[in-house]
Amino acid sequence: MNKLFFTLLLLALAAYAQQERIAIINTLDDYDSISVANLTYLTDKLRETAVKVLPAERFGVMTTESIVAFLGSFENTVKVCKESSCLAELGRKVSADYVAQGRIGRFGNDLTIKVELYSVITGNLIGSFTGDSKNIYGLRDIINDNAPDLFKNMLTTSPPKPVTIPPPPKPEYTPPASTEIPPVEPEIPMAEENEEGEYDYISYIQYLIKKNLEKNKERIQNASSHISPVDRELLYEKNRSRSALGYVALNVLPGFGIGSLVQGDIAFGVTQSVLEITAFIIGFVLERPVNYCGSFANDDYCSENDRKNDRNNKIRAKIVVPIFITSYLTGLIRPFFYQSKYNQTLIEALTYIDENISFSIDPLIVPRDGVPAVGLAFNVRY
Repeated sequence: MNKLFFTLLLLALAAYAQQERIAIINTLDDYDSISVANLTYLTDKLRETAVKVLPAERFGVMTTESIVAFLGSFENTVKVCKESSCLAELGRKVSADYVAQGRIGRFGNDLTIKVELYSVITGNLIGSFTGDSKNIYGLRDIINDNAPDLFKNMLTTSPPKPVTIPPPPKPEYTPPASTEIPPVEPEIPMAEENEEGEYDYISYIQYLIKKNLEKNKERIQNASSHISPVDRELLYEKNRSRSALGYVALNVLPGFGIGSLVQGDIAFGVTQSVLEITAFIIGFVLERPVNYCGSFANDDYCSENDRKNDRNNKIRAKIVVPIFITSYLTGLIRPFFYQSKYNQTLIEALTYIDENISFSIDPLIVPRDGVPAVGLAFNVRY
């Protein structure tokens, strides 16, 4: 029974891994010509057409709720859709493989519609269609006539993902005591998938920050591409270092770099501890008693050993005092410097930087004196 369940689970995971996701973003109206309800209806028509045309075993059409979950809220979704200058970039934010969107405009007294379909991975335009009508019913007919062919382009432009079935778990093995095997640091887990097929990147990033911010900086940057700017700001506010005064107090009293060690500045804390312990041993443990016979150690009644011990004690004092002064002064400054460096590293880690920049030369049709003119446009997508 357990083997059968495990086999079915592997097949289900393989089927999901093969699926590519397409996000139908809310239709926009540049001139507020039609109502929000009508815009939603046109978006639903595009989504309904994609579901009918695309094979379910290969493509998954994201719901409105899934897109809103990635962008934070419905209000934020509308805001991001309006402000986004690159549709492929918007697709990356919702973790989709393809992204499509309709845009309503005006040409004279007529309503116009333009629908574009992009590959999120490459940023290339897969297909588009335009049309104009006197009313919204004509826009609906334009979608019904052209959307099926638009989504069919996805069947020829992208091969299906290979099916990979993970191997069964290996039995636990304990090596003999005599075999010398170096310890292996456990791998950091990836983001976990929930019941809706989405990944909890926020919890994953929080784990990486607590584990080791500096070491996991690149992983955090990659995961930050899947969350909204609002979520990145919340993560920063939750994890940033707010005050270094407590660590300064611990560095001064009791000292020995305890404040820096608690703050996480291990290298400086250990260095300060070693310096102050060394100074303590030189100044107090190695100090030798001197029996003064008069006001000065070089009194004729003092022994040669007393004079020697007095000279050595003075030399020790000249070594110990600067060490303690330097250590305390740096212990006062270092926590503020480390706090600033930590917060800056946190900002850089939570800042998503897309290094995929693509260039293309596309045909362009623009009206000139009422007559269409043909030209070329040089596009940079980043």
